[in-house]
Amino acid sequence: MTAVGYTSGDPRKVNDTGDTLTGSLTLSGGASNLTVGGSGTVAGDLSVAGRLAANGVALPATFPGRKAPYRDPTRIVTHFQTGHGWTTSGGVDAPTTVLNDTTDFAKGTQAAKVVFTGNGNLDVSSLSAMDLTGKAIRFQVKVDDVSKLSQLNLRIGTSATNNFQWQTVALTATSKVYRSGEWTTVTVGWADVHSGAGTFSLNANRVPSATTGFTFIRFQGVATGGNCTVHFQSVEIIDNVSATFPNGVVSIVFDDSWDSQYTLARPKMDQYGYRGTNYQIVDRVGQAGRLSLAQLRTLQDQSGWEIAGHAYSTAIHDNRLTAFTARQVDDDLRMLRAWLVSNGFDGDSYAYPGGQFESTTDGVSIEKLVARYFASGRTVLSGYGASTNVLTEQYPPPRPYRILALSGISDASGGQGLVVNLTAAGGELDTCKRLGSWLILTFHVLTTGSTGGDDGVITQTDFNTLIDAINSYGIPVKTVADVMRYYT
Repeated sequence: MTAVGYTSGDPRKVNDTGDTLTGSLTLSGGASNLTVGGSGTVAGDLSVAGRLAANGVALPATFPGRKAPYRDPTRIVTHFQTGHGWTTSGGVDAPTTVLNDTTDFAKGTQAAKVVFTGNGNLDVSSLSAMDLTGKAIRFQVKVDDVSKLSQLNLRIGTSATNNFQWQTVALTATSKVYRSGEWTTVTVGWADVHSGAGTFSLNANRVPSATTGFTFIRFQGVATGGNCTVHFQSVEIIDNVSATFPNGVVSIVFDDSWDSQYTLARPKMDQYGYRGTNYQIVDRVGQAGRLSLAQLRTLQDQSGWEIAGHAYSTAIHDNRLTAFTARQVDDDLRMLRAWLVSNGFDGDSYAYPGGQFESTTDGVSIEKLVARYFASGRTVLSGYGASTNVLTEQYPPPRPYRILALSGISDASGGQGLVVNLTAAGGELDTCKRLGSWLILTFHVLTTGSTGGDDGVITQTDFNTLIDAINSYGIPVKTVADVMRYYT
């Protein structure tokens, strides 16, 4: 079908599935209609004199405004190439462990493959003394089957009995730091240190007794439910958050378009000039109890907030992205981004509904779909196993589409979800400032009454207390997009 022109009042219909327009198609009248009953293609040019839209939303060409490259490491400890000097001990299957594995690697020509049978170790000693003052450790690993990995701990010190420990497996029912069969980059800093042993210790405020003179590194793997294969590719030392933000940095973020974020949170944040990131569910904007377009514009234009994306449809949000096909997820992301742009919102950040970022029902990476439309993806990952301290985000974040954040901040929560713990000496605000981290605090509903036992609800009193504490600590507050902007 070539060069077909339609005039006003003259609708035509192409009903056959797979019809192909091999020339150019021009719709020239405002009332002209083209209804395609199948999934045909246009092999030539398609020119629309009016507006191209999907579900009533105009579709401009929109792309993430900022990309997030990795920062070059300041020091490479190892890339596990020939002669790396690491050895194994404990619960490791020797016949299948290959410390110079040339069959599966991400850098150079090899990696170290360790098959853990229980509580086993991968160690290196007699290193040149490392000064980790103001530094963080970044490492890259791949876990073949995450369901068999109970723990993957990092120990740094002078021996197997004198060291500090970090835990890196964030345990939630639906999402984890590691995914099966994926090379994953992890960064941990002093704000995340879990414990000390032997001559090394943490005081009551989680301050380490030393940050220099380290000559020993251990990866401790704990396998359950069968042998667990972990591939190790690199260990690097990089500047921690304090290199860019001397007092750490906090982002205050809000999900689900609740109007209490405008009526109760905004006035308190305005008191200090703090700007939040507000993630929208488009279907809910303008509904009773939800934010209106006018309120969102005021948040952005008058208070400087970032208006960002959470979901276009309520169904996508409530059922999570993992319940849909790649096409359905991509459609929702496209319409969400188009809605933001068409309404004048410049937010470039995305929050996964329910924090779930794994794969669609047809096996496509959700993170890669989000990367088509947004510059970052935020999770609700933050917890260390049974510990009460929080796994915070580092800067630069090693996985910009898997950003860590603390949610469930409420008197209905325990541990670091309690405002009294967050604001206390040795709490997350304290360690954020002194030891350096990017602390992302997530909120949903604010109330002037009781939370009713719902950890998605925080009282205005508690919220105000937390904001006052951030100010008293002197920690800068920046939107997620503003922190990510420092990448470039």
